[in-house]
Amino acid sequence: MDDNAFIVFSVGPVQSFIWAARSLRDLWTGSFLLSWLTRQAMEPILAEHGKEAFIEPDMTRDPMSREELNRNLRSPCLPNRFLAEVPADHAEDLAEACKQKFYESWREVATCVRDQLTGEIHKRLFQSGTNGERFIDAWDSSVSLIWDAQIDSFFDVRVAVVPWGDCTPQLLESLLGKRETSENWKNAKEEDKLWTDRAELATRVHAAHKAIRKVTNYRPAPDPRGMFAAKCSLLGTYEQMGPAELGESARFWETVAKQVDIRGTKVRSGERLCAVSLVKRFSWPAYFSHELNADPRKMRLEDTATVAAVEWLREPPELDPGEVRKQHGVWSGQWLHWTKPNQEDEDKCPGEISDVIKRKRQKQGSPPTYYAVLVMDGDRMGRHLRGKPGRKHPKAISRALATFALDEVEKIVVAHLGTFIYCGGDDVLALLPTTQAIACAKALRDTFSELWSREMAKSEYRERATLSAGIAVVHYKEDLRFALQTAQQAEKHAKSSGRDILAITVCRRSGEHTTALCPWDFSETLNGWVKAFTPSGQSKTGASDRWARHLYQELPVLKGLPRDAVCAEMRRQVNRAEEDTRRLLWPDNPKHAGEELINEFNDYCDKMKAVPERNFTKDKLLENFLTLCQTAAFLARRKDE
Repeated sequence: MDDNAFIVFSVGPVQSFIWAARSLRDLWTGSFLLSWLTRQAMEPILAEHGKEAFIEPDMTRDPMSREELNRNLRSPCLPNRFLAEVPADHAEDLAEACKQKFYESWREVATCVRDQLTGEIHKRLFQSGTNGERFIDAWDSSVSLIWDAQIDSFFDVRVAVVPWGDCTPQLLESLLGKRETSENWKNAKEEDKLWTDRAELATRVHAAHKAIRKVTNYRPAPDPRGMFAAKCSLLGTYEQMGPAELGESARFWETVAKQVDIRGTKVRSGERLCAVSLVKRFSWPAYFSHELNADPRKMRLEDTATVAAVEWLREPPELDPGEVRKQHGVWSGQWLHWTKPNQEDEDKCPGEISDVIKRKRQKQGSPPTYYAVLVMDGDRMGRHLRGKPGRKHPKAISRALATFALDEVEKIVVAHLGTFIYCGGDDVLALLPTTQAIACAKALRDTFSELWSREMAKSEYRERATLSAGIAVVHYKEDLRFALQTAQQAEKHAKSSGRDILAITVCRRSGEHTTALCPWDFSETLNGWVKAFTPSGQSKTGASDRWARHLYQELPVLKGLPRDAVCAEMRRQVNRAEEDTRRLLWPDNPKHAGEELINEFNDYCDKMKAVPERNFTKDKLLENFLTLCQTAAFLARRKDE
């Protein structure tokens, strides 16, 4: 049948919207809001043609339905793109309706936030006395001048419509080139091949459309005095709301930070936000709490200091941030690092909690200060989607990705004491304590592979799917945006190094940053090192990493030596280590610890060379291996020494 058409829809910018965050709650809210808006954009197609019209993602279990959100409100698992198959006679109208529905839903959320913020600012700033009325006038003026302009110009929705009737086999061959010659294609029906070629063309048309740079129509208006406000502290492309004059702006936002509170959500001291950042910050208390009948206080996520110290907090005497918040209405991971009680003005630490922290520090030492950001992404998913002709194949892939996102990812992250942020199918974002990061990444990768194999077996597709991952280990005081960018760069490094591999970047506060690659099959060895270096019941200090530091310091010399000489130096350094260190790292053969390390080095090199796309010199392999040795010790230590 040639009377159908494909609709390909996407929205951007994704990264700059989600990752413009200074807190985990901002980060998660950005993901949730974007998933919500994409789901609203699907509504015109769902209403007319149902869930089966969607090829990607799988909508048989609508992740943003009331049922799924009631089951797990913390899991925004809808990508910012969809592919649907609809009748051609009204495909253009449906595509336009999807686009308009997205913008209408965005404006609805923004208007709700604007109205509640305006009400609070009028009420609180008027009561504050000094400059209150002038600040209110400045807010109202900025709302009338730039609020709608910022809201309407931010998102870029791209929609492509490709009617089947126009896509003849001859045209498709001229545009796409010769078809694949794999067994999956040779044995397929001609109608299935034609369906897949048309879907491929729709995807390419959409990609070409996205490649055309958006020309924004945003033109900020000056205030009544002809002044333009400074830029937003989160989204530097837009001006902050409120007074334009710098001194007045600073006083206005400090007053807002102290006075304005919408159901537990505030502006932080020092922040000066634009309309888009304000909608992102306040969308939950102002809009979703009513829309979904959920208490926004229950959607709170812990700060990065708490993520870093979660294992430390669980050791007796246990300190549960959730329970502290229930009893005292406040919790801050910053308290763990105060040398004196209430040394900060914000979020005063209750006296009894301060006493518990003091006792824990005396018993356990200072809490960890580093945490891990994990970013994962599927490899060559586009090729897999085209790997077998016909509609059933991409639907099977969509089902596998939906099951992974909805049923497995958060469960695995939580089991490793982490904070789950987002999974759109084959992409994952989570924050974890450093000692759990390697094991969590491996568990996610193995679960993904298992689900994929099980689902693909039903459609007789034999190609294995893989994941690449990046981990950034950063200090809790680092800007969250830097941490996210570093993790993404690590993931890109894994992709460019042959895919199906893990890249780990450690960012020390001293300024030293190191990156190393770890094949998935070697990650269990690496995780074993982490456990050996971690203080435990077997050893209060864990294994010493002195031998690893010495070898890393000798790296410039070792790179110029023959392999036998390198192995001899490895053997010498390890065999000099304390007996406890050798026993913890190689419990089965501590007397020959040097040989065990050399065996692991050889195993690492073999696994790195296993993929034809990887082409590493012996010096690069040595550097990566010794960096991993030091990385394991740092993941276990979790703080500077």
